[in-house]
Amino acid sequence: MSKGKAFFLAAALALAVGLLAGCGGQQAGPGDEEETGVPVAVAAAELGVLDDATTITGKLEALESARVVPSGAGGKVARVNVDIGDRVARGQALVELENNLQAAGVNQAEAAVVMAESQLRLAETNYKMAAANYERGKMLFQENALAKAQFESQYELPYIQARESFEKTAPAGLNQARAGLQSAREAYEQTIIKSPLSGVVTARGVNPGEMASAAMPVLTVVNLDKVVVRANVSETQVNELKNNQEVMVKISAVAGEPLTGVITNIALASDPQTRAYPVKIQIDNPERLLKPGMFAEVQLAREREESLLVPREAVLAGVERTTVWVVKDGTAKVREVTVGPSDGKLIVVTSGLEAGEQVVISGQDNLSDGDAVKIVG
Repeated sequence: MSKGKAFFLAAALALAVGLLAGCGGQQAGPGDEEETGVPVAVAAAELGVLDDATTITGKLEALESARVVPSGAGGKVARVNVDIGDRVARGQALVELENNLQAAGVNQAEAAVVMAESQLRLAETNYKMAAANYERGKMLFQENALAKAQFESQYELPYIQARESFEKTAPAGLNQARAGLQSAREAYEQTIIKSPLSGVVTARGVNPGEMASAAMPVLTVVNLDKVVVRANVSETQVNELKNNQEVMVKISAVAGEPLTGVITNIALASDPQTRAYPVKIQIDNPERLLKPGMFAEVQLAREREESLLVPREAVLAGVERTTVWVVKDGTAKVREVTVGPSDGKLIVVTSGLEAGEQVVISGQDNLSDGDAVKIVG
């Protein structure tokens, strides 16, 4: 075969293949609509609870702490009974001042009380005797066997004096002695400095022989069985919180997993300088691993009811209305909706949509109402 005939046959064959291919494309019919629809990604509207947690930061403080000072005028330190790191109980003697004079004062006051009690007993005896004599003298006077002046001087006046001593003078002396004893004991007690709370000694400021006064703490005692996170919340957060509400607290310096804390105090007014509302969250610390000054992150989760949720990107917020694109039977329709809070990923839809409906989350920019769509992704 010549080269000319071969070229002619090849060209004819290529033309025939092209015509057949064109006829085959026109017969695709039913698949055309799907292949030519606007490509979109969709998600279903579903019932759920919005994850709405906010993290605030704060620092740990001891639940109780005390800078211990003498309750009186102070004095020279005789003994220090504890050291840094020791656990102490409420009322335990921590530091003792020199108190020989105070101890002597207590002894003298105790002796004065004993004497006053003896005088009261003697006054009682004298009163009983005078009362009996008075009754005898009164009988003699009534029988005219005794002159009035003699009755008054020998019977009535001693009776009045004895009664006065028993009912007023002796009891007053005893009360005065007892008050003196109480005062002496208080002066002695002020020389023994006791712990105002149960906890751990974290600082020591004196040694035996040094002077102790109210100007300088002798010891610092901290209760670490419980610690408190002091943090601030905004005006939009404060009304979402309530006392005794449990929250999760993460303290990276101690534990990887969050700890459970309880809100124990919510300020009723904002701080004038920061405009924030101080709150306190209490955490159990049985092993005393949590220390004052550690950094804490508190997760404040709002309590939400089950709601209809869609991905945040499905919602288009306009000037006059908020809409979503709903896909049904391969067609996209614009739908006006009302929305609520969002956690950044999901958003609550309060009206305009039902659970199970498919909403467009990608490709909305290319849609017009009623367009055919092709679901991708």
